[in-house]
Amino acid sequence: MRKFIFILTVLFCFVASQSLQAQDYKSSIGAKLGYGLIGSYKTFLSESSAVELFGGIRWGGFALGGFYQIHKDIESVDNLRWFLGGGATFTTWSYGFGSLGSYSEVGAHFDLGLEYTFPDLPLNVSVDWAPGFVLVDTYDFTDSYNRLRFGYGALTARYILNR
Repeated sequence: MRKFIFILTVLFCFVASQSLQAQDYKSSIGAKLGYGLIGSYKTFLSESSAVELFGGIRWGGFALGGFYQIHKDIESVDNLRWFLGGGATFTTWSYGFGSLGSYSEVGAHFDLGLEYTFPDLPLNVSVDWAPGFVLVDTYDFTDSYNRLRFGYGALTARYILNR
């Protein structure tokens, strides 16, 4: 129990020291929940443009991808921005039964979301929706409806590396 309290105290002191910095950030790293067990890294290229790279485990396979995003402030709420952009993904998975076996695809995605950066914590959270279109697949879907992906969305929490 003493070790636990010590670790919490050290963590609190670290978080408190980080809150003295400016509210904007340059890069962050964390988890993207909704695509699988996915790690996310985001870095800003300018005041309003960023690149998000992500990868991890998904449905017995893995997912890799990246988005280029444009961010705009929501003037009525401090530290809240909306963003839009696009990018590509590569996904594999295994159904583990029958003739379906394993599968992989390359897709192009549009990305739309909201992002909030806590002013007193080195923490950033976002929610996004990334519909897309399968460009290449190993299952050989032939009709265009099966190539559409509307359900991709995620809640992301990232630790701010530098401000």
